[in-house]
Amino acid sequence: MEIYWLIVSRIVAVLNLGGIAYLFSKLIQPFLKENRRKGAFFAGLAYFVVMLILYFMPFEIDKMKAHAVGVSAALIVILFADRQNAEQKIFLAVIMYILEWISYSIALLPRSWLFWFSDLFSIGNKPVPSFVVYVIIEICYIFVRFFTMKLLVYMIDRVYSCKEENMTKKELALMLAPPLSVLAGYNAFEFFSDIYLSETDRYIWNVYTEYWWLKVIYQIISMITISMSIFAYQKIRSSHRKEKEDAVLWEQIENMKHHIAEVEAHYQDIRRLRHDMGNHVMTLENLFMKNERQEAEEYLTGLKEELSGASTELKTGNPVTDVILTESKKRAESKDIAFACDFHFPEGRGINVFDISVILNNAMNNALEGAEKERDAYIHIVSYREKNAFMIEIENNFTGDLLIDEENGLPATGKEDSQAHGYGLASIRAVAQKYFGDIDIIQDGKRFVLSVLLMLE
Repeated sequence: MEIYWLIVSRIVAVLNLGGIAYLFSKLIQPFLKENRRKGAFFAGLAYFVVMLILYFMPFEIDKMKAHAVGVSAALIVILFADRQNAEQKIFLAVIMYILEWISYSIALLPRSWLFWFSDLFSIGNKPVPSFVVYVIIEICYIFVRFFTMKLLVYMIDRVYSCKEENMTKKELALMLAPPLSVLAGYNAFEFFSDIYLSETDRYIWNVYTEYWWLKVIYQIISMITISMSIFAYQKIRSSHRKEKEDAVLWEQIENMKHHIAEVEAHYQDIRRLRHDMGNHVMTLENLFMKNERQEAEEYLTGLKEELSGASTELKTGNPVTDVILTESKKRAESKDIAFACDFHFPEGRGINVFDISVILNNAMNNALEGAEKERDAYIHIVSYREKNAFMIEIENNFTGDLLIDEENGLPATGKEDSQAHGYGLASIRAVAQKYFGDIDIIQDGKRFVLSVLLMLE
């Protein structure tokens, strides 16, 4: 019967490792930005293969060290698949290592009860029945450990809500404090257990049944502590994000005030010019009546220059969008960026000019920043209508890396060389969705296109 006991124990070990590897890949997958499914799969596979090698080695290795090696191998694969936000991935690897031991300790408790219960009926003295009971207990152990760990992974996934946010080195050091404290406590439990076994040749839980309860309670408290620390961290990050979004909104309001002031100044100039036009006509009439043709021509030339200077502004059908796009054109030309505009405001179609200004301000800022480092830089903006659909397209050349976050469809923030103006684009999308539309982003070679769809009344 010994060979059958050995086979079952090996199968149980392999199934446990497979379950852990699978849950490892499920935990890490939502946090990957590049090669999400592929990277998570190979990370779990790396853990499984390394742990199998360590398990079947001819010499024994400490379990905690073996699992640390397995998790480290998976971490290397994760970082190779997606080098972004390495600090976050290190934290997740440590969390996974902790979850292994928490699920292991919790699953051992019902397993010990079942063995104790079988001993009450003296099943252990009968080879075949004891083997059958052993198989049943190990199957129960596999399921309990797998579903316990699955629940823990689910909890981490739910609590860690801001998966796309970068983690700094200082935040990593702060967030590692609770799990490392848990590991220290777990090592203390193992140390006392090993000392007791070496001195008495008996397992401490067979003499003091309270040991298991203390260990399980400690693991539950540890999991709650880790979850609460992650939850608090996410709340802080959400608060910081809200502050940045409020800052963007405040900037947009200030920009709107500035544009309104520009419009008022523009109309003041027009009123002044209209007021002065009568004087200009009278002066020209007097010059012609006195046959002072040369003076009249010089005066007329100066008047034309003044009028042409007043007419350099783009005409879009709304004074606010006139100012925004004219200002963007001047900024582009000052940076040697070719600027072409065929935008027309959909007057009288139920669209608030403030909402359009949010779209244009953010889109123009992004386009200018994306194109300013390019050769033969250009920005094209066009709008058109198809029945009730109003489309705005802003195109510029851009050669950086554009990484789209699969969760929100926007460029991932945090890359120095990417056109990732996350908060501005989020504001544009919020306006589009207000009018039952959305945005679309395309990068085709050196061509970057932002399309904004609004549904008109």
